[in-house]
Amino acid sequence: MDLIKIGKYIAGKRKGLGLTQRQLADKLGMSDKSVSKWERGICLPDVSVYSDLCQILGISINEFLAGEDIGHEDLIRKSEENIIGIAAESKRKQNLLKKIICVLLAVSILDITMIGVSVYRAARPQNFIVPVEKDSIEMETAQLLSGPDGAYIYKFTTTDEYESLRLYFSEFHSGILQGKENMELGFSGVHSPEYGEILIIPDFDKFVVKVIIASEGSRLSTEIPILEDVTDREYYGRSATEISERTDIRYNEEQALIALIYDNNELRVLDIYDLMDGRTDSLSVNDYVYYFSFEFCKK
Repeated sequence: MDLIKIGKYIAGKRKGLGLTQRQLADKLGMSDKSVSKWERGICLPDVSVYSDLCQILGISINEFLAGEDIGHEDLIRKSEENIIGIAAESKRKQNLLKKIICVLLAVSILDITMIGVSVYRAARPQNFIVPVEKDSIEMETAQLLSGPDGAYIYKFTTTDEYESLRLYFSEFHSGILQGKENMELGFSGVHSPEYGEILIIPDFDKFVVKVIIASEGSRLSTEIPILEDVTDREYYGRSATEISERTDIRYNEEQALIALIYDNNELRVLDIYDLMDGRTDSLSVNDYVYYFSFEFCKK
């Protein structure tokens, strides 16, 4: 995200409303020094004031993070870019922090054995996928952008080479499989990316699920319709079950990611790890289940 651009945008909207920095700060219960830092691009506001700030300035969360007014025709594209940008910015900060820690360790650790252990740990293969923590700033911001149904973000790290990443989508009606499709990012003949994100964004108001796979230099997105031709679908209850911790990637093997659950009467939450182990009987206790799984494919 471009902090300078966002800062100028905040300042322009504030001035357009005839507000001083102090007046804007008072409305937010903050100091004018904080507003000054935002407008100079030194830092962003805390995520807890995003909604109030945007309401005062008369802008959307997406416009705030983009640092510009957004026309209706560009809203979906900017929303995707903002969510992906948040994930990428978080990864960049994590990498910077890791580099700083490594430098400090290298300076402070004199014992040659400990240095050898550290080098080994840093160099050993790292192949895993992990959900973004729900209470992280990154996720809180993504939730604001995504709407009432929120977003589910998974980050993957791979040091092994692979040819493609497939995301499978299986639709179950009362436990009966209706169909299975997949979307795929291919890397045949090129270096496969070490880092990336998978985003699952359900939108119950529009009865679709937005799916995005983003990695270094590659991006793939689609919308999947849900509850098609279902009577009174707006009254259905909804829930989800997902992987809750770091999961090792097992190449050339389909692995569970998340299941979105919908039922007209009593929702029964599944255990995603039952699905991972192939125990799918629990699918029948709910009217509709949309199950997403992934596979990193080698030759």
